[in-house]
Amino acid sequence: MKYRSAKVKLRQQISIVASVIVVLAITSSISIQAINKGEQIATDIAQGADDQNFEQKDLADTTGLWVTGDSVILGIRSKLESKEHVSLVNARVGRQAPELLAAVRVDQVAVPESPVIFNLGNNNALSEQTVIDIFEVVKNQPQIIVVNTAVPRPWREQNNLIISKVSSLYSKVTLINWDRISKDRPELFAPDGIHLSPLGSDVYVDLVLSALIK
Repeated sequence: MKYRSAKVKLRQQISIVASVIVVLAITSSISIQAINKGEQIATDIAQGADDQNFEQKDLADTTGLWVTGDSVILGIRSKLESKEHVSLVNARVGRQAPELLAAVRVDQVAVPESPVIFNLGNNNALSEQTVIDIFEVVKNQPQIIVVNTAVPRPWREQNNLIISKVSSLYSKVTLINWDRISKDRPELFAPDGIHLSPLGSDVYVDLVLSALIK
């Protein structure tokens, strides 16, 4: 669901106030007090919009982590937040690379100074161009940490080749080879072999934190 912007809300609310004043005038019961009250409401609404804009600016000024991806990222969120300040999390179950690209395009403007952490390749076969497009969006972040895939799916090997190839083109990228690290370690995974066990999420978070440049 898309939320209305502060400016749209402001226009709608001021229109409502104006309508109320007009109705009062038509019924001949308008008074100076009613006009003043309407003006005060409009002023309060405008001030509220200014406050919202200030909060958005505050978010843009933060340098906490920007974390995005799929359900694996959702699974580590709480542990990561308990150890490091996180400015923005945007993750969804089953997210594929084209949707991730759309998400990072929207989110990047809110956290331009944040290190970005994301995973790739779990939910679909990747195209090299989509991966390049994702990296192009985040290339100016102070640090980029990307985690490859260990899913038991036919596309795993090819996806990881693409991720490795594209990652090597960007100097700020740290690639965490989750496929290699988790190999022959079933204790790191839930029974589905994809999502993480409690131990697996501990290891995953520690890898991310170890990769961060302090």
